[in-house]
Order: sequence, then C-alpha cells, then structure tokens
Amino acid sequence: MPYVNVSTNVILVILGIGLLIFIHELGHFLMAKKIGVRVLAFSLGFGPAILKKQWGETEYRLSLFPLGGYVKLSGESSEEEKTGSPWEFSSKSVGQRASVLVAGVALNALLAFVAFIVAFQIGVPFITPEVGQVAPGWPAWDAGIQRGDKIVEINGSKDPDFEDLFTVVALSNPDDGVNLKIEREGKVFDVNVTPKYDTEHGIQRIGIMPATSLEIDKIFAFENNYSPARDAGIQVKDVIVAVNGKRISTEDEFREVEASSAGKEIALTVLRDNKEEEIIVVPFKSTRWMLGLSCATALLDGVKNNSLASQAGFLKGDEIVEVNSKPVTGFTDIRKLVIGSEEETIVFTVKRNDTITLIPVLLRDEKAKEEFLGGLTPFYGLKVDSLVGGFPAEKIGLKPGDKIISVDEKEIKEWGTLLQIVMMSQGKPLVIEWMRDNERFVSTIVPQKDEKNAIGSIGVKFREKTVIKQYGLLGSCVVGTKKAIVNVQRLYLTIKGFFSQRLSTKNVGGFILIAQASYESAKVGFGKLVYFLGILSLQLALLNILPVPVLDGGHLLFLAIERIKGSPVSQRTLSIAQYIGFGLIITLVIYATRNDIMRLLTL
Repeated sequence: MPYVNVSTNVILVILGIGLLIFIHELGHFLMAKKIGVRVLAFSLGFGPAILKKQWGETEYRLSLFPLGGYVKLSGESSEEEKTGSPWEFSSKSVGQRASVLVAGVALNALLAFVAFIVAFQIGVPFITPEVGQVAPGWPAWDAGIQRGDKIVEINGSKDPDFEDLFTVVALSNPDDGVNLKIEREGKVFDVNVTPKYDTEHGIQRIGIMPATSLEIDKIFAFENNYSPARDAGIQVKDVIVAVNGKRISTEDEFREVEASSAGKEIALTVLRDNKEEEIIVVPFKSTRWMLGLSCATALLDGVKNNSLASQAGFLKGDEIVEVNSKPVTGFTDIRKLVIGSEEETIVFTVKRNDTITLIPVLLRDEKAKEEFLGGLTPFYGLKVDSLVGGFPAEKIGLKPGDKIISVDEKEIKEWGTLLQIVMMSQGKPLVIEWMRDNERFVSTIVPQKDEKNAIGSIGVKFREKTVIKQYGLLGSCVVGTKKAIVNVQRLYLTIKGFFSQRLSTKNVGGFILIAQASYESAKVGFGKLVYFLGILSLQLALLNILPVPVLDGGHLLFLAIERIKGSPVSQRTLSIAQYIGFGLIITLVIYATRNDIMRLLTL
C-alpha cells in the first residue's frame, strides 16, 4: 500500500540523517576517550533528553530535537571549574585537543567515501549526458552542438553524466575551454566549448539542458489553481506514449501538439502500471504579457559553428549595417531584406573592430535563406527594431530606433530586465521612458496579453533521462572517489558564489530542504538515498571545518592562535567570538528555513 512506502521512506531518511550526526559525534567521543579525556555526556539531538542511560562516566542521551548532537567533555566548558586533572580536556596539549575536533570531521569524510562506494555497488541513477535543449547564442549553440547529441567524454574523462558536465564547465578556465567528445548518428567528433558566465545564476554555463523522457515528473497548476493534467486524471510516473492516436517518442513531438491545441481536446495514451489508458485533456491557453516590441539588434551575439553564416565568414561580435546596400536598424530589417531579396548573392556590409567589411553570401532559395538566418543569433538590447501592430508600444508612439532607458523611474540596462518587469506587472500600468535622437519621451503603458498566439499547456514537466551506474567493488571505489571530488568542487563553487555575491542567497536551503531532498532520494531507490547521504556527510565535514566560531573549524582556529602566541585566547575574546558565531549560525538557519517555507508555498 502507498502509505507503507511513505512510512518506510520517512524512517529511512530519519535513520540516515541521524547516522550522519551520530558518526560525527562518535569521532569526537572516540578520540576523546583515546587521549584520556572523560566524556560526561553523549547526545544524539539537542534539547531535553527523551531517553538517557548512565554507563560508566558517560551519560548517553536521545534528545528532543534531532537536528544535531554533541559530546560533553570534562573541562571543556568555560563556565566549568578547572581542577587541572589529567582527564580534563583543557589539560591536554594543543595537538591532542585539535585531534578531538578533527576526529568528527574525519569520520564524516570517511563515511562519505564508504557511502559512495556502497551506493555504486547498489546502483545510482544519474541524468544522462544526452543533450536536450540548446540555448541560441550560448557557447554550445555556437559550437554546433545539437539536440540529441550524446557527450561521451569530458576533458579526457569517459562515461560522464550531467552532474560531471555541470561541475567541469563551472570550474573550467574560459581561456582553455572544455574539450568534449560528441556522439551523433554513430559518429564521434571533438568539440571545444568556451563557457560563458551566467549573471542570473552566478556560474559558468554552456547553454544546454539534459534530454527528457516522456515520464511525468511533476504536475503543476496555472491561474486559480487550474491544472488540466491533474483534473484529467494524469498522474506522476505516467508515461505518454501517444497523442491523438499517434505514437510519439520525444518530448518535442508532444509539445508541438500541446502548443497548437490551446483550448481544444487532445487524447493522450498513457502507460500506467504496464497498462495503456486513454485520457482526454484540454490544454490551458498560456498567454504572456507583452508591450509589442522587439529589440533584436544588428549585432551578432552568436554564429553557429559550421553553419552557412560561419562558412561565409561571419563572426560573433560582427554588426551588420547594410544588406544589399540598404541600411538596417535591427535584426528584423535583416530578416526582411534577406527573405525578400531577388538576388541569389546577397552582400552584407559588416562592421568588425571599427573596420567595414563586405561579405557576399550565395543564397539561391528560401530554404537556404532560412538556414543562413538560423545560424545567427542577434544581441537583444534596448533599441527598438520592430513593433507589433495593435499592441501598447505602437499605441503610445514608440518607433524603430527609439532606445528605452527606464521603467517606473528605474534605469533599465538589459533586455532581460525589461521582459521580467513586463511579466511581473500582470497587466498593471507602467511608466516607460525612451530617447529618440536627443529627445526624451515619457508615457504610461499597459502590458497586454497576446491572446492570438496563446500556447497550449496541460501543466506537466517530464523526467530527465537517467542511467543506472552500478559497479563491482573496485569500480565502485574508483567512481565513488571521483564523485567525492566532484561534490567537494561543487561545495567550493557554492561557497565562492555566495561570498562573491554572484550566487543568489535564495538558493540557501535548510533542514526542510534537506529532508525533502532525502525523501525524494529514498523514493528513487536505496542506492540514491545512500549516495545523497554521502553528499550530506561530506558537506557536514567540510562546513564543520570552516573557521567559524562554534564550529569545529572555529575551535581549531583558536587552538592555532594559542599555539602561535603560547597562551590560550582570553575568555572574553572567546566568549564574544562564540556569541558572534552562534548568531551567524542561527541567522543562517532562520534564513534557510524561511527559504524552505517559501519554496513549499510556491509548489
């Protein structure tokens, strides 16, 4: 029964996270015992003790809040009266005290490596390195990578998955790029891709998304909690095998029918529990708020490798100023002049590094023209290149060539910012300001929904394609070590991103997110749960070693200072630092929990 599986998964998550805490504290406990320090208490969890048992000199406790744990050592607390006895923590040398602090971190790191090895013997699902979407103008698109390509090697490392690709790209040197081996239609070839820094996510990317299956991963709702998929009876884990009686094998095939069927019934054949069922669903009319303008400039933001455009000699950064001697103000003009040209050879006047160059291109038919234009990606700025008839931008008097400078008295510097403001407005009036030559204009503009080009959507997200990685003992040791290194690198990227303010603090997660992620891992399988707990154990080890007061790393810092100056840090300094450290940790926990709650509210 379903609730039995849920209960089992919850128990596995609680036991798994409890194990991480227990192992950490066990490291402190064992090392303290080894160097002759008396352990007064060993607690799993904080707060009042639910269960406790005295064995020898140590009281073992199970406390109310299972969010951590602690060991209480004789002579450790600043409030405790020190007698100078050899069994007191404060009586031990700097090196011995440091060994107690490091022991917890060391056992967590060891547990992580063991967990990775065990997980790969059980089998762990990973997202395949097959390419799904490729973002136009991004490095992968420039390099000629296509949907359906399979990445079989990254910088000489074979058998990669999408996690490996993400980390290598994020850490790579842009001057060297990333060397990929791509498999396409049975052939393998080399591609070098230069990552691009993504300001929105605060990390280097190449602009690709993983390939998806046709298994439903998530079902979501639109306005007024309306969800066509949910209301029609579609369930998570259903696999769509046919649309309107036609068998399909890719997400693209499904999305094409879905998008063109806004407000119309479509018949889906889904595979559920090894049986096919037919479900009738009506896609929601998904519209977007628009001003009715385009700011696609004549500056090229990308030129696809091996395309007609690149073969003709076009380069990223070129600015097309004329087509067949006719001036252009943006990419819309370029498209119109190319498609409408009666000449087989079209001559482009290109500005490159303050030098004017003529590039003739032989384009005999409409197919060649579309293929040529498809190899170019324009840079989107804030200079208007075209308007949509009947939409607000045209009605208030905006014209091609005008440059938008502010919205609601806030300066706008990027096209993406303008799009976000319009989308978030939900149709509320905005005050827009623009320049025409040296003349300034200001007007109120009301975003309008594009009902004519509404796109159908039933409200489903498909699961990425995955592959189970399972190895023998030796293979598990090799791959487990490799994955441990990858996850250390990812944690480094995260910390670096927060400190450099390039990564949004909205990504910080707390106990709720950890519990959610652990539970999702448990649902996928025991191997995935063990692998995820290995990641958590490794992160617990690395974060604990940071030089923040209250954490083990903070205590080690004070011990290092004591070793250098020859005497302990003053009790006043230690107390102030502890209060500051505790305040930072509590603030982080509260902020992370707040983020977790906000995520839950937006699900």
